[in-house]
Amino acid sequence: MSSVAFCVTMETPPSPSQVFRYLDLQTEHSVIEDNNNTQFITVFEFLKNFCGSSTVAIDNKIEQAMDLVKSHLMYAVREEVEVLKEQIKELMDKNQQLEYENQILKNSASPETLSKLTSPSSSS
Repeated sequence: MSSVAFCVTMETPPSPSQVFRYLDLQTEHSVIEDNNNTQFITVFEFLKNFCGSSTVAIDNKIEQAMDLVKSHLMYAVREEVEVLKEQIKELMDKNQQLEYENQILKNSASPETLSKLTSPSSSS
């Protein structure tokens, strides 16, 4: 149980690796000693003492970071949607122009030329 004393007497909050090491040691001891309730209470008290106030601050920072990422992603998506809408509009206009030109060319083409358009495999 020297690891417990080491962790409890620390002046700064433990790193995540120290917490996991502590939990691993406690899990090993709980299997050997077969008193899971006491071990979980010890772990809970440990986490409560060292992570209680800092957990709220960390959670707030994580939430702020996630909100910032979300807003940046939403902005990027909106921007991309606008670009894609503009491209769709340009392509639809171009398609309409090409259909118009195609119709004019079909109207002025000879029947022989039109027959080549409907059966491209026979002209090869």
